[in-house]
Formats: sequence, C-alpha cells, structure tokens
Amino acid sequence: MARTAHQRGIALLTVLLVAALASVILAQLLGRHHLSVAYTRQALHAQQAMGYALGAEAFIRHLLHADRIDDDRNPPVDSLEDAWAEPQAPFEIDGGSIEIRVRDLEGLFNLNSIDADPAAQERLRRLLAALELEPTLADVILDWIDADEEVHGLGAEDPTYLLESPAYRTANAPMASASELRLLANFEPEQVERLLPFVTALPTEADVININTAPGPVLAALAPNMDPIQAGRYAHPLTPWQLPGDLIGQEAGFAPEAGSMTTQSRVFEARILVVYGTQRLMLRSVIHRDTETGLTRVLGRRFGGALEPEFDDAERWPLEDRR
Repeated sequence: MARTAHQRGIALLTVLLVAALASVILAQLLGRHHLSVAYTRQALHAQQAMGYALGAEAFIRHLLHADRIDDDRNPPVDSLEDAWAEPQAPFEIDGGSIEIRVRDLEGLFNLNSIDADPAAQERLRRLLAALELEPTLADVILDWIDADEEVHGLGAEDPTYLLESPAYRTANAPMASASELRLLANFEPEQVERLLPFVTALPTEADVININTAPGPVLAALAPNMDPIQAGRYAHPLTPWQLPGDLIGQEAGFAPEAGSMTTQSRVFEARILVVYGTQRLMLRSVIHRDTETGLTRVLGRRFGGALEPEFDDAERWPLEDRR
C-alpha cells in the first residue's frame, strides 16, 4: 500500500513537472509571437509611412510643375505667393497625419559658390556680419571646400584638423550638405545653428539668389553699401519682384550685385513629416525643376531633421516694415 502511494506521488510530481515545463515553453512561444507581431507591425508601419512620404513628394513635384506651366507672367516668377510655398496643413490619414513644407534653396546662400569666386566670398562675409557672426569664418569655409592646402586669412587646412581627436582632413571638395559646417574649425555649435537656416550646399555654378524668396540676412548680403537691417527689410516683398531691376530701381544699394540676383528658381527642398501608427518619418527631398519645361526630378533624399528651420528673425527683420 505504501509502495503504491509512493508511486502515485512520483507520477503526480512528474505530471506537475511536465505541466510546468509546458507552461514555460508556452510562455516563451507567446513572448516570441508577440515580439514577432510587434516587429511585423513596426515594419508594416514603416513601409506604409514611406509610401505616404513618397506620395507627398509626388504631390509637391506636381505643384512645382503646375506652378511653372500655369505661370502666365513673362518671364515666370517664383515667390512666396506661389502654391508650393504655402505651408500644407496636416493631412489627416487613417492612423496618422502628413505635414509638408517646401523652401526655395535658391533663396538661400550657396556655400559652394565661394570657391574661386572672390565676389561670392564677400557676399558670404556680408551674410555672416548680418547674422552678427565673425566674417572671418568665410575663410574657414573656403579652406574646407577649395582644392588646395593654402590657408586663406584666418582659415584652416589639414594641419588644424589633424590635431583633432579623432583626426580628419579637409574635404577639399564642394560640400554635400550644409551640415558639414559642424566639422569646421572655429565654428561653435550655436554659430552653426544660427547660420544653417540661411545657407545651402548646391553645385558651384548655382551662384544666383532669388530675391523674392531670400530671407532678410541673405538679401542683405546682396547690398554691399547698405545697413543689413535696412537691406533686409526688402525681403519677402508683398508684391513679388518681376525682375531684379525692379528691386534695384527702388533701392540702388543692390545695383552692384545685379548679376547675382534672379526671380526664378530651379532647386527646392520638400520637408515631409509622416506620423503613422508607431512611426514618425521625416523625409527631406531635394527637387530640381527645369526652368523651360517645368519637369521635375529628385536629386536626393535624406531622413531626419526639423520640419521648419528653427530661427525667429521677427525682431531684426520686422514684417511690418516690408514694402
């Protein structure tokens, strides 16, 4: 009898052990299943968010094309009155939203334009001065992008950067992105952040500035003999300039830089923020538009960054003082 009870006890313990082991295995399987489901959901949301972002990019390309084709002015004019320049209120989508901002990159100062162009170098110095930054920082930018190892003014070449930890060399080539400013000697982070909203990195030959879309400090860089704040008050005109001569006719201080001005643009940046499910995607697309046909093509895409440049120039460039 005692032997039978002992055998029953062993059998019961065996059953309990098997049940416990099965519970552990089941818990692990459920955990892996939930992880797999979460991973799949994340992947699907990411894929869907990218699809929405590319759809928004196509929408912007359509706006840019239509803006050129439907513009009956001769010559066509690009300004902040155009449909592409209007901030797009968040589009509500099932499970999220889309926000779009477009800016004219040719309304900004092209850092690469200063290579082998003393006049562009002076414009950059005036831009830096308008932003209350040291004009000598232009020398640092020039040494970063030019092909030689000669130090210009208060610039810096390889010997300076090789002392950094980790060491690196100057690019000796045009900037691929204005964010390269963060690598440059003598640039403090706050100085970079102050300059970035007003500069871009385009091919060297993109050396003209759209006076209809240029912000105050950039427009001030085109007025060598004017107070920067006074010159900046002509920025973002309520009535777009048809030709650079229209601005010069109203303010002769811009005359020396007539050849650096335009009222048409070819390169734009679309910033697209998609929030979908568990995903938050920021796509920044650089779009080129042909000035004759209006056809567009995407030059490049980047991810991350802010929806809008974080700079408030209302106090130094008051909107109420625009013409």
